Amino acid sequence: MNIHVRNVTKKFQQHIAVNDVSFDIESGRCVALIGPNGAGKTTLLKMLVGLIKQDQGDISYHHDTNWRREIGFLPQIPSFYGWMTPKEFLLFMGKISEVDKSILKTRVDEVLLATGIAEASNRKIQGFSGGMKQRLGLAQALLHKPSFLLLDEPVSALDPVGRRDVMNILADLKKSTTIIYSTHVLHDAEEISDDVLLMKNGEIVAKGTMENLLSNAIQNYTLKTGHEIPKALSQCEFIKNISLIGKNTAEITLHPTSKKEELLQWCLDNNIDIITFQQGKQTLESVFLEVVKQ
Repeated sequence: MNIHVRNVTKKFQQHIAVNDVSFDIESGRCVALIGPNGAGKTTLLKMLVGLIKQDQGDISYHHDTNWRREIGFLPQIPSFYGWMTPKEFLLFMGKISEVDKSILKTRVDEVLLATGIAEASNRKIQGFSGGMKQRLGLAQALLHKPSFLLLDEPVSALDPVGRRDVMNILADLKKSTTIIYSTHVLHDAEEISDDVLLMKNGEIVAKGTMENLLSNAIQNYTLKTGHEIPKALSQCEFIKNISLIGKNTAEITLHPTSKKEELLQWCLDNNIDIITFQQGKQTLESVFLEVVKQ
């Protein structure tokens, strides 16, 4: 299922939650939607699902005309009937989702096992922890084998073991399912995601493949010299920021349009004795922090 979003805007009274957002998601991709609190991620996901209507713009699914049946959704705070057991709840949801009766019971057992709550399948949901409810919400979203899976903070209530379990499930699902999920756990996003949408103040401020986003990020370097770092280095036009770590070691950030060769050439021209020159590893977290600061 391909998803196309064009110039989508959503306002709540005078507040613009999502502002003129456009992007495409290709079938079979796993997309991380990241951004600070209040960036508009949840509002965007709810519009993609069809729970709320955009004020402007278009959202289209190039697949079945009955596209809502192809969607699985996990809200940030899933709610349940506390007097039900997980098995009862999933059987109920399966009937609503029109899962074939001949496979429904088998499918319920499969998703309970996959999400790690099979042993609690006959316990009342009202006694579940937040993490167990999160797992049950994921089981519900997976029950009808959706073509497009949308998850709002799927690991927010989970401990490290539970988070790893969910990430493994998503890594397996992305082989056959288009996935978009919001998260604050950037290490996990970097590990399993194909693409990234980075939101700030209701807008998409960065997007692309994980590889391209990291390779185009601002580069950081550590320079260690045989003598004191000259003050003139900080005045160079290719330097964005320089932080001294002792007299002869500096952490250097170049401008996006600059190259490390400019820095190295300056050192050679000024007879700087370079002991070590090391490029910092770019991570999704460093990209996120750089964008948020702008």
